[in-house]
Amino acid sequence: MKIAKLVAVAVAIVPSVLAVSYATDASACGMSIRMDSTPQKPTPVQEIARAEKALENGQNLVAAKAVLANFPRVRSVTAGANPLETRALRVFALAVVRSNGAVNEKSAGVAGRSEWTPTANLEWAVQSIREIDAKRPNDPTVQADLGEALSKLPHGQKEAIEILQKLAEKDLMGSPHAYAALAKLRTAKGDLGGAEAAIKRCEEMSKTPGVCKPASSPKPTPPAAKA
Repeated sequence: MKIAKLVAVAVAIVPSVLAVSYATDASACGMSIRMDSTPQKPTPVQEIARAEKALENGQNLVAAKAVLANFPRVRSVTAGANPLETRALRVFALAVVRSNGAVNEKSAGVAGRSEWTPTANLEWAVQSIREIDAKRPNDPTVQADLGEALSKLPHGQKEAIEILQKLAEKDLMGSPHAYAALAKLRTAKGDLGGAEAAIKRCEEMSKTPGVCKPASSPKPTPPAAKA
């Protein structure tokens, strides 16, 4: 009887000992995992998404830097060949457009790259967006981008207002920046009512301060003093 009791006690003790041992091992293992964990580097997809968000928030240089960190030769990208590269190309081109040609590799801190003049930079951006438009025909978002880009160049403004007014008439303009560009073009043509309507639509779409600011009107010339 005594032997049977001792066996029963031993059997009862063993599971509890194993449970303590397992918990200790698990705890130690968990501590090891916590100590060895390192932050995951963002993927190129996450970085381009971040660049797109920065662009929409008016942070053109931040957007350009995020693109160049992953695609340092973004100017050599073939539109439509790779979806992610095409997104990167669009972001970089629009960062150039919305900075009036000021954003380039040199301003983004990429060493060893020649500096682009604002006009040449804008010409490149227009051509890049035009190539994206050719690969994605009838896409209102890309068309709005193209109209916005063309509005920055004197020789592109006629085409720009044609593109943007068609989109506005069909209520297909998906970008507040494009509405802002249309407002400036209408102001230049003397269509102040149309410019005001475009600014209103821009303000309904944008949360970024300054995007929809109307083009400044020239100051009136003071009357000549009487003799």
